Amino acid sequence: MILRHRVALDGVQLDSVDSRIMIQKVETGEGKENYNTVALAGGSGSRVSGGHRDSLDVTVRFTLRLRKTEMAEREQVLEKVNAWSYAGGWLTAAQKPGRRIRVYRAQAAAAGDPWEWTKVYSIVFRACGVPYWQEEAPQKVQRANTASETMVLGVAGSERTVVDAEFANTSGSRIDTFRIDTGESAIELTSLGLMAGERLVIDHMDMGTMSYLRLRIHSGNEVRSVLDKRTPGSSDDLYVSPGSHQIQMTAGGRGRITISASGRFA
Repeated sequence: MILRHRVALDGVQLDSVDSRIMIQKVETGEGKENYNTVALAGGSGSRVSGGHRDSLDVTVRFTLRLRKTEMAEREQVLEKVNAWSYAGGWLTAAQKPGRRIRVYRAQAAAAGDPWEWTKVYSIVFRACGVPYWQEEAPQKVQRANTASETMVLGVAGSERTVVDAEFANTSGSRIDTFRIDTGESAIELTSLGLMAGERLVIDHMDMGTMSYLRLRIHSGNEVRSVLDKRTPGSSDDLYVSPGSHQIQMTAGGRGRITISASGRFA
């Protein structure tokens, strides 16, 4: 039976694991916010100097369509459910079409009293790397055969997000400099050594437990990091807020530039 509430991990629906699983709710909790404050002179309060969200929980609640006496079957289905949830992954829910969140399992479903046949079971997933729901399909802009470009990127969502970029060297010669500026942050690379046909990729790895920036050059099947090519004045990451933004790119030679961003939602 396919119900109104559905939830999947990496495309595998929970109710496809066993037809006796009845999903009751998929609940997004309140984000765990953390703010830094600085005391004001004279002891008259403080001001917020910065802040971030530490984590976000998503709880899946379900029941099992089994008779009270079918205790062994109940245990078997719960084992299937916990195996499905074990590794975490990209979680999607029918109530949030076009959205996804990268999670790990923070709490497995507990069997409890096997005689309690009407029990509502719970699995808790947690996102720490990017503790927001995100667009499944990022907004994207591309330009070809250019060494300097200003592109307009529309960013959806309600929270600041990160920008990914790819620059393919089509100039026929070596390119040693590259800069991208979102208006809120910028990354500049020198002594890059991007040869003809190679691609510079700026993207992000989200593991549910953590998220981090990657700067790499792809040459065929080989990949090499160029994090050490950033200038001292470069930002830690490429951030952009919701709305329409002009993204500026300059390089030491012509290539194809692609920029993208997935909107984040509180």
